[in-house]
Amino acid sequence: MGPPVLAMILVLVCNLIADSAWSFEFELKLTYQVQWGNVKIAEAEAEWVFEEDSYVMSGASQTMGIADKMRNFRGTSSVSGSTANGIFQPLALKITSISNKQKKQAETSWSPTNGAIKTTRNPKIDGEKVFPLRQNSISGSIDPFSALLNTIDTIRQTGRCEGKYRVYDGLRTAILTFHDLGEQNLIKDRPSAFSGSTIKCGAVSKSTGGHRINNRWRKKNREKDDIVMFISEVKPAVFIPVRIEVATPVGKIISRLHMPSLIITGR
Repeated sequence: MGPPVLAMILVLVCNLIADSAWSFEFELKLTYQVQWGNVKIAEAEAEWVFEEDSYVMSGASQTMGIADKMRNFRGTSSVSGSTANGIFQPLALKITSISNKQKKQAETSWSPTNGAIKTTRNPKIDGEKVFPLRQNSISGSIDPFSALLNTIDTIRQTGRCEGKYRVYDGLRTAILTFHDLGEQNLIKDRPSAFSGSTIKCGAVSKSTGGHRINNRWRKKNREKDDIVMFISEVKPAVFIPVRIEVATPVGKIISRLHMPSLIITGR
């Protein structure tokens, strides 16, 4: 869905909650370290605040080391929404990125009354470089963060990773499908990494608009294991992706939850 792998990691780095979808309040802070082999190439930090009937999520990411020299990237995102009827429904999303000194920003709102979606962008979309955004792909969509939260709630309720959503981040649209890949016990492969039982969740994002016309990174036929999240119950009824693997033409990129950074308050 997004051009840099780091942006996809931001979309995938989320958590979920518990007993009744939203009958309590708590905050969560965490950090993911992104590596290509043994080389650290990025870091992403996130903070989420969940209240009884609403949620606010914010995150920031940046490239590091050799990746920073090849493609300097800084990104921030924030989304707020409601949890009426136990479903995560966005109300506002703001995404800002600076890649090789080129800044992009998109602010999107979802009407709580009729679901109308409005977006302001700076700069405007370049129709010569990206596929057109079609209204029929935007209508009825939700943001990728909320789509993932709804999917992890399905895991909480059924023990299976399943879900299919029309998603929109203000710049691109896609069909985001989650597939259950069974269970796997993770062995700690870094001093600060998670170890223990997880549910494997494959994610397939099929672009429907706004994506670059000439994109050598985009595969025509995506596989269920091109993007894999390992989700674990790190505390009673608190589910979090502890590891994310993204297959790329230059090899696998792995994002690991930095366990010492995990802070859960109010739970």
